[in-house]
Amino acid sequence: MTKKAPSLDEKGVPSTSNAAVQVRRVLLLGLVAGYVDALGFVDLNGVYTAAMTGNTVQLGITFVRQQWSHFALIALTLGSFFCGGLISSLIRKRIRRPPAELFIMAGLLIVTEGIRWRTPHLVSVELPLLAIAMAMQGETVSRFGGLSIQTIVVTNTMLKCADAMVAYIGERMNRRRSGADGARPTGIVEIAVPATAWFAYTVGAGGGSAAAMSLRTPLLIPVILLILTACDLLITSPHESA
Repeated sequence: MTKKAPSLDEKGVPSTSNAAVQVRRVLLLGLVAGYVDALGFVDLNGVYTAAMTGNTVQLGITFVRQQWSHFALIALTLGSFFCGGLISSLIRKRIRRPPAELFIMAGLLIVTEGIRWRTPHLVSVELPLLAIAMAMQGETVSRFGGLSIQTIVVTNTMLKCADAMVAYIGERMNRRRSGADGARPTGIVEIAVPATAWFAYTVGAGGGSAAAMSLRTPLLIPVILLILTACDLLITSPHESA
């Protein structure tokens, strides 16, 4: 199946016509990641389901402090996330369609919700499943037009946003001083996409925290968001492969 090329400008970033699509996708996936990560942290003993940097730090701390039960839980989460990456990579080699993986991820969250609903706080099962789901998201959609953005972490995303802002302002100032058009400056889309991912992760985290305390089936919300994202990919990029 022929891969449909995204609408890019001469610098390889999304064109204006494609920008809204990319911002919409990164918004939906950022909400999912922040929501699930916060839900796991609040609901499951302060362990992240997506932010493996934080979990790795906790692994070292709990080892030194000899907090073996928490150490084992964090190690299980890290191992599950890594296995989720392996599984997702294998799926991608056979299916090569991001919407299909997002539907699989939604199904995994539904299974997790069923376990959570029937047996609340079954940490040893729920947390690894959420970690696998987050790893699948990280492997599935990480390019938005010509931009590489990871929706399950924000550290690199923040740096990309800052770099794009500096480049945008600097290039505009140089053009004004020289009075020449020169090369097209960094597009506003290069700022908007990572900024949206960062913003969405924050809002999603707040939503996940509130849902953990007030909803009986909180994971249905990210399931809906994943289905919407998968449908968006199918409608706007029907031939797009991973």
